[in-house]
Amino acid sequence: PFFVVVLTPLIIAFFAFMRKRNKEPTTASKIAYGLLISALSTLVMVLAVTMSDNGMQKASAWWLIGSYGVVTVGELLLSPMGLSMVSKLSPVRLTALMMGGWSLATSIGNKLSGVLAKNWDKFDNKANYFWLNFGLLMIATIIMFVLLKRLNRVFKEQ
Repeated sequence: PFFVVVLTPLIIAFFAFMRKRNKEPTTASKIAYGLLISALSTLVMVLAVTMSDNGMQKASAWWLIGSYGVVTVGELLLSPMGLSMVSKLSPVRLTALMMGGWSLATSIGNKLSGVLAKNWDKFDNKANYFWLNFGLLMIATIIMFVLLKRLNRVFKEQ
């Protein structure tokens, strides 16, 4: 919650600054960047594992705090923008259903995250766990960037 409260006004100010210069990214672009930043947050933990010799040395809690800070920036670009995109692109009479679909997709993602976390002990090198997270997020990021031109076109038609 601390990062959400502190970073939200900064992100809003950043996009207001970009808007004044006519360089604000589209909603779909913000989602793609949110996925990319979320992927980068796992690399903070890869560094933490590396610096702590795969957990053999004590690691500072700042690694986890830093990872949360980075993933919060990604989440602030992803979640509100996704809800905005769903509400803008949905037919009026289906908007509530589509919002439920967004929530369902989020819950499925959380479940899959839990399934992956259940396998933590199976990773001898804990950095590989975070590399797997990074890879999965990068696949989603690449898919989003591939779809970006089409999504931006659909937005302009609305």
